Amino acid sequence: MKPRLALLASTSALALAGCAGEATPVTVEALAQSGRSAFVCLAVDRPDPDKPGVMRSLPITDCSYRTVESSTDYVVDAEDGGRATLPHLYGLVTQTARGEVAIVDMTTESALTVDRDPGTPAPSFLPVGAQPVDIVATPGGTASFVAVAEPGRAGIYALPSAKVLPREGCPVPSLSSWPACSLPSAPGEMLLVADPPDPEGSGKLRSSCEGRYDVEPTQPGDPGAFVDDVCSTSNGSLDMEGGGRQKLLVTLPDLGGIAVIDAQKLLEGEDGGFEACEVERWVPLGVSLPPAATPDEAPHGPECAQPAAATSPEQASEKPRPAGLALSDKRLFIADLDAPVIHVVDLPTPCEPRESPPLLPASTLEPGRVVTTTRLAVSLASPPDFSRYLYAVDAGDGSVMVFDVSDGAPSRSPLARENPDWNPFQPPDRVRLPAPVRDLAIVQRDVPKSLPATGVVPRGIRCSPDPKLTPCDSSVTSCDIETLYRTSADRDSGASPLKLRGTFAYMALTNGQVAIVDIDDLDAACRGPERPSVRAGCDADAPPSSPLLETSGEASCNVVLPHAVRSETYVVASDGSGQIEPGVQGLPILYDRSGAVVPLSAESPKMRATFPSEGAAPDLALAVGVQREAIASSDSAESELDEQGLVLRSGGPQHALTMNLEDPRVHIANETWTATYEGLLTSITRAAVAFDENLYLKGADARFCRRGVQSLTSVKAQLEAAGVPEAETRAEQLADFAQITSELPDEDATYWNNVDSSVCSFDTCNAKYGSVITSRPALRIEEAYDDHLEFAPAAEAEAKFAACCFAGSVQLGIRAGGQWVVRSNGAGFLHHVIADPATGTCRNSCDPRLSRLNGRVVHTPRDGRVTDGEPGAFINPMFRFAVTGGVPEQDMQFRFTTQGAFSPLALDLADISDTVELQPQAIQLVPATGELAVTDGSVQGLFLLSSRDVAVARRFR
Repeated sequence: MKPRLALLASTSALALAGCAGEATPVTVEALAQSGRSAFVCLAVDRPDPDKPGVMRSLPITDCSYRTVESSTDYVVDAEDGGRATLPHLYGLVTQTARGEVAIVDMTTESALTVDRDPGTPAPSFLPVGAQPVDIVATPGGTASFVAVAEPGRAGIYALPSAKVLPREGCPVPSLSSWPACSLPSAPGEMLLVADPPDPEGSGKLRSSCEGRYDVEPTQPGDPGAFVDDVCSTSNGSLDMEGGGRQKLLVTLPDLGGIAVIDAQKLLEGEDGGFEACEVERWVPLGVSLPPAATPDEAPHGPECAQPAAATSPEQASEKPRPAGLALSDKRLFIADLDAPVIHVVDLPTPCEPRESPPLLPASTLEPGRVVTTTRLAVSLASPPDFSRYLYAVDAGDGSVMVFDVSDGAPSRSPLARENPDWNPFQPPDRVRLPAPVRDLAIVQRDVPKSLPATGVVPRGIRCSPDPKLTPCDSSVTSCDIETLYRTSADRDSGASPLKLRGTFAYMALTNGQVAIVDIDDLDAACRGPERPSVRAGCDADAPPSSPLLETSGEASCNVVLPHAVRSETYVVASDGSGQIEPGVQGLPILYDRSGAVVPLSAESPKMRATFPSEGAAPDLALAVGVQREAIASSDSAESELDEQGLVLRSGGPQHALTMNLEDPRVHIANETWTATYEGLLTSITRAAVAFDENLYLKGADARFCRRGVQSLTSVKAQLEAAGVPEAETRAEQLADFAQITSELPDEDATYWNNVDSSVCSFDTCNAKYGSVITSRPALRIEEAYDDHLEFAPAAEAEAKFAACCFAGSVQLGIRAGGQWVVRSNGAGFLHHVIADPATGTCRNSCDPRLSRLNGRVVHTPRDGRVTDGEPGAFINPMFRFAVTGGVPEQDMQFRFTTQGAFSPLALDLADISDTVELQPQAIQLVPATGELAVTDGSVQGLFLLSSRDVAVARRFR
């Protein structure tokens, strides 16, 4: 008789586990303040249909299917008359407030949580002692181990899988139902690591680190391999799972080290016992920091200022405090909450740990801060270069550092982005997300395709856009399989934002979101422009004669960027779904001071896109709405205007600019931008200051440097460094100037009775300051400090006169001379002016990472083409342009609104839950199903996320 599959009705979720007793489904509020989770695969063998079955633990991969129908029991009828249930995947979730472990049947669609004691009104789970901090399960599901930090009873409890589910006639489990051992201090995170069999090839194990290889592994038919009676006291054998003797690696934060404990000995211990854990190896962690390095300073002149060098952090703690763990091959990485190190322990076996030089977390932007870490995750080595990366959560700000931990990695410091100036809003040496990262997991997955002609399914194939390759279809017998992963013409299949093939980091944020970061996307090469260019962040410009690449046609070569947040959408002008590349909603429009539109003509100022300074002129374009508009790179013979850098629309030229597409993540938000000629600097308007007897403008809270003020001395130094002729004369035109915006005292105010009439009077003051504010005299700034301004000698008489006209403090507006001031409603006025640590004067920072933080455009009097790097070429993180020709008037203004803000790929768990109270605690991969489990420290229980379509697959409460 061949085995056949029969569907039997069942009134209990636990019938799937072969238990004769009824279980009670728990209400949706069962899980609360969940902590960590572990997963086991269990089935039941029933040699005799009339007797309780034998519990059988299986490798976690045997539960790789998703769910079966609710309230059903799949049973296999074997030839010998015996029966076995379909294995079920069970989640064990710590309940931190109740000191219990909840059991969730993750195979039934009904998603029932198991109540171990239906006789009590409240949900009842497995008691394990107060403050459970971690739980791990053996790969074969024989047992789980729970670390608890209960004051006075810190220890580890072993939960044999044979006893975690209710069985008819067996008592409800209590704290004394489990073997346990005590620890000298509260534990932290744990890992299970196998001590491999005899290296001589005998296959035998050693029962302890000090023992010989003389233990024969338990076989399936051996006594103790299965639990074969109703309420057995046997807890099973971990050795039967294969792979070696399993050891628990347990962090003891208060003692600054890691204990190695034999898991089988703990499992064999007396139920209810709580003797001291037998520690086979104790790994005391050290804190060894290299000597403080003196930062290299690039040579510079007076045109910029080097930021103050913060002292390197002193050795923060002689005593480490281990936190998160991550294991990669035979290396263990340990986070530290007190010391600025990530410990590295080589583990040829868990019995021979050797501490190596640590990794050195640090912050480029805050070099004086002691950077410590909480959670870790490490990737697998992936071809072709077999790189491996460690992700570490910064305990201070919740950002994530990335370390190269490949064999032979050149540095122990966090990786820095190659082009930090592309996106100065992100730290150069870490990933910063909208909220702090609570926990993270690294997932490697593939969605392999088969060769149409042969049906062979190779894995790990990287997509290739090479147009010379032979595409695959059913009509060809020989083709290049790399072409099967390309984005389809309609963007309905192939390489896409939601197609995750490769290695990715999933990060659970404190705000209830799960963000996804690219590490190694197998489809990355097929996500980008059809014709590469440096302006799009590519390595080089493709020759005009070269064939187009078979890509997704997106605007940037860095839509997919290692160790950066993933895009939720295609970065294209339009694909029918509303996705758009960075651009503008409408072309820029010029307005005069009164707000009237200024038509573009030979006599008007023009906003032009700038061109690369080297190589052939590329075909520039600008996304306007859902269209891509070409930017003229040469003049039309019929036009009286120089059209280079303008958009030609409806038969006439229009103002234009180009977007920076090297890293689309810099486009944080859609914003309305203005470029105002001699406009007010952002946040300087109406700053309260006071004149003193030295004719300074002073204000304790003025913060002139931090608001981007540039003096005549600063501008002159910049022009001289750039080799601009007649720098001093030009600086006098471009230096910032102050205008007093206060109202004069009333004519009949007693103030006028006390002024020096030889200097001023109401009439003389009113003649100068009684008109509109923008026509008031300019006080050219000779030198700027963070708390005061010094005026140029030519302005001293004016300043003395102003000091006479206004009583005490004044209100002040500062304008940029001969320049267009660029600002937005969100980002404001961008600049990189700092106070020189040596002199206190306001100077641009020498930090090249900030070089694109600009908000000033020098007007170019001549009309025509402008190339990058010229004095009138403007660039900020988002776009670049120049303003040429015409005679601008003060407060003339260009206006435009950007679009195509980067949309990071993230899943908001708050959208799925019925409450905003979310406290994600941990995220980990469920090996059986490829899902990710997120536990909530509030009342949302356990979320299972699909790694296929970036969505919540199931939720258990």
